Amino acid sequence: MKIIKTLLFDFSRVLLHPTDRTYSGSLNNLHRDLKDSESYYLFNYFELNKELLEFLKTLKGKFEMCIFTTDIIQNDPLIREKIDPVFSKIYSASELGISKKDSGSYKYIAKDLGKNPEEIFFTDDTASNLEFAKEAGLKTHLYLGNKELIDLLKTL
Repeated sequence: MKIIKTLLFDFSRVLLHPTDRTYSGSLNNLHRDLKDSESYYLFNYFELNKELLEFLKTLKGKFEMCIFTTDIIQNDPLIREKIDPVFSKIYSASELGISKKDSGSYKYIAKDLGKNPEEIFFTDDTASNLEFAKEAGLKTHLYLGNKELIDLLKTL
């Protein structure tokens, strides 16, 4: 059995949540729609998953930690100042011209990281994305909440 060397996380709804938990739309689209408004302050609409980020800081050095996300909200300077100390690399599907619904994207990330796919543990809140990651050989976890994920990460 391969040892996990890299933790790869989805961004929206794993590391970043809407402050209005009933909001079910795209976080990237909401950000895009609001960002040019003079009164827009990102953290009035979104909140980082502070509990998970604090836990991940305790794993620094044990694992390489990266993000694989669909779009661009993570590029906001207010977010980057909080996540850059934790994550060594961020892969944006839209910026790279790849898809989370293509196993080749996960193979690309593994190759870019210099890892075997089996050495990467990927967490996402969308089950269909996990199927493509599994197909590529990654270990996967469906994000349902912090407690379950943190308990699992403690066993790696």
